[in-house]
Amino acid sequence: MIQKTFPILILIILISVIALSLLFDDDEPQRIEGSIMGTTYNVIVFSEKDNLEQSIYDSFNSVNLSMSTYLNDSLINKVNYSEINEWVEVSQDFIEVLRYAVDTCIKSNGLYDVSIGKLVDSWGFGPLEKNQKPSPKDIQYLKTQVGCDSVEINEEATAVKRKRDVALDFSSIAKGFAIDKVFKFLSSELEIDNLFIELGGEIRTTKQKIDKTPWKIGVVSPSKPDKIVYSFISSDYDSFAMATSGDYRNIRIFNEEEYSHTINPVAGAPNNSSRKSVSVVSDNAMIADALATALNVMELEAAMDYANEYQIKALFIHEQDGKSNLLFSKELQKVKM
Repeated sequence: MIQKTFPILILIILISVIALSLLFDDDEPQRIEGSIMGTTYNVIVFSEKDNLEQSIYDSFNSVNLSMSTYLNDSLINKVNYSEINEWVEVSQDFIEVLRYAVDTCIKSNGLYDVSIGKLVDSWGFGPLEKNQKPSPKDIQYLKTQVGCDSVEINEEATAVKRKRDVALDFSSIAKGFAIDKVFKFLSSELEIDNLFIELGGEIRTTKQKIDKTPWKIGVVSPSKPDKIVYSFISSDYDSFAMATSGDYRNIRIFNEEEYSHTINPVAGAPNNSSRKSVSVVSDNAMIADALATALNVMELEAAMDYANEYQIKALFIHEQDGKSNLLFSKELQKVKM
């Protein structure tokens, strides 16, 4: 599956946010920017509340401290460094992310799998820098360890344990979860009704702005990042969240051969690099994040079948002969009608 490693500069940002003109000077929003998880965030809120910057950063950082494999003392690394079959106490946030990840792993027949951390490292896409292609023996061993059942949650949902020699990697889901956490804080706790959140290209917004106009979010061509090929309108959805995954920008080169960071957990190796991206729309950024990754690791036809089977709103962009071909899942076509 795609590993969206967040403590380094994100190389795949396929989203271009188009800010519409504000109609009234009195409705100028607060614009809050910063850096976290190896990327940047942009938050736009229509509110007179003060001191939002630190609270927003703290919400993002709480996820980073829990789920970043680049921080030695993070919660996820406490699990990864534990003995096999040793229970490790974790947070409810951690349990929520892991449960959804395991469910998606099962539904995708193992093509989405957050127990892939050691495979990610072996191909040079994780915290450990690798300048050498992993050996077939290493790949074969790691393939036998990963799996939807390689990690267990206890009955009380307070602890997890590794059942085999695996390492968890939440880079394909943590940014989306962090966005949802900030969105909940701003909309529920502070009761802010008009807002936009973007983190590393993943997005969540309210249905509209304070002036009743929608947010407009553009998706760019995989080969021409300055060309918008499709735009989503937030008012078409009760709550809008979107994530995009692509498999051609973040690569490693071993013996003059290019390897995409889109790692297939079943094969134990990266997919072939291609000019393809997939954007998923949901009412939850964590779900959109994970599903975009799951669909991107699949072959295009299989991904479309999966999206239709599970009623996922997905936009596939496939580059062929210099042209961007757009394919819409059945659920997304309903919105377009």
